[in-house]
Amino acid sequence: MKRAFVLFWHGLTALLAGIANWFTVILGMRDDSKYGKILRRTVGSCFAFLMLLLAIAAGWDFCRTACYRLEVNKHFDDSYYDTQYISRNVTYYTYYDEDGFLKTADGKKTITGIRWIAKPLGMDSLICYSDGKKRGYFNMFTGKSVIEPKYDHAWIFSDGLASVDDGGWIKFIDASGKVVIDPQIPYIPGAEGYVFHNNRCIVHNERRDRFGLLDKQGKWVLKPDYFSIESSKSFWIIDNGEGKSVLDSTLNTVIPFTKGQIWVSSEYISVTLSNHIIQRYDHSGKIINDFYINDVSYMTYESDELRYSTSKNYNEEGTLTSETENIEPLPVEKMARCRRYEAESGWYGLMSADGKVITPPSYCSIQAIGYDIYLCKDNGEDGVILNGKGQRID
Repeated sequence: MKRAFVLFWHGLTALLAGIANWFTVILGMRDDSKYGKILRRTVGSCFAFLMLLLAIAAGWDFCRTACYRLEVNKHFDDSYYDTQYISRNVTYYTYYDEDGFLKTADGKKTITGIRWIAKPLGMDSLICYSDGKKRGYFNMFTGKSVIEPKYDHAWIFSDGLASVDDGGWIKFIDASGKVVIDPQIPYIPGAEGYVFHNNRCIVHNERRDRFGLLDKQGKWVLKPDYFSIESSKSFWIIDNGEGKSVLDSTLNTVIPFTKGQIWVSSEYISVTLSNHIIQRYDHSGKIINDFYINDVSYMTYESDELRYSTSKNYNEEGTLTSETENIEPLPVEKMARCRRYEAESGWYGLMSADGKVITPPSYCSIQAIGYDIYLCKDNGEDGVILNGKGQRID
């Protein structure tokens, strides 16, 4: 093998030497005449000049880069970084797309090469961070790493526990990094969450097509039989595929399964039914309003009465100079007898002037076309014409 390489190298160098010799003969550079000497000096001078230019360019680039770095380092203090307050003792520094670092109040850098951080919920003190490849946790008061980055996926601490992807399996660890719950559930790409609320965590089954609630002892307090589970305030909204229900923090039913959408606020629970009617309940499940209306508006229609309008002309000082009467008359708009109310956003119904509901909120558009005649449209292009009693006019 060595002999073959040596023979190849000698052959290659001989070939290159032959080509170079051929060019020198063609150009006359081997000629000892005056022409050959001038040609050799010209080529040599050009080559030397070219190398000089390359050396100057390289030197200039080096000096410029060095000076720039010296100037930046001279003025590059902490004010140039984007800072994020962690605690009275620890601050997180980042600069554009570069890795960040932690610095304590006494100016010491504790952890460098941080790609991102995620703060915990509640009173937990360990912050999840990534070094770009793995994830770990550091103490928000000391800035020191408590659990070194070793997990492919890890989530924030909540209620004293955090979920991690340990070898492709979801496990829950405590603040020391010890596994305290092993639900034997594989990590599925794209799955998020795994955060405790009120000492319970939403966890999927092995196929990730159903969800349940796991307590801090690793027991299923709500078996993974539901299409979705959502934490809202101190309540749980669960979906069994046919409707949604609201459970309180003790998992007692507040709102039974209902077809529609549910939203929990700090003051009430709002249920939007499939027929676009909105109902409101208090947090104990007692009805507050069985027909909540978001808005009521007047409607106008174009009457048979016509009027001629005038156009007023003003000068630059704002003084009226003339009035021009329009040739075409305009219909006079008058107030319709009924009102239009809105229940679910974008869904309307007819209401009498004294506030009595005439039709359910089944229309996405209602327009008065007469004193007591209304064009009502649903999601489609077709509509129906109703009178003020909600009766259809053919």
